[in-house]
Amino acid sequence: MKPISNDINNLIKKIFNKQHPLLAEIIVNWSKIVGFKFSQNSSPIKINNSKEKGVLINILYVEVENSSLSMEMSFQQEIIMERIAVYLGFKAIHKLRIIVHKNDFKI
Repeated sequence: MKPISNDINNLIKKIFNKQHPLLAEIIVNWSKIVGFKFSQNSSPIKINNSKEKGVLINILYVEVENSSLSMEMSFQQEIIMERIAVYLGFKAIHKLRIIVHKNDFKI
């Protein structure tokens, strides 16, 4: 009997491969790439392509739970991009954009 996580990972890959093929791999392996601390409070949400100085680059958008984590992650972004490159086998992400999740409820 195989673990249900295999089925979930396959489903995630099918859904997100339509948006960007690298996004599915990054989402499925996010905790392995960034570690437990960041993976519990952040998630990759999309990859956009952009041209910078005539070169096509990939920008990974990551949503975080709070501004302190956003600051900490921004200091670690070079390391995170390098870990993504090591995990995928090539430099896939050239920039990170960190977005703080806004709560929709008010007290």
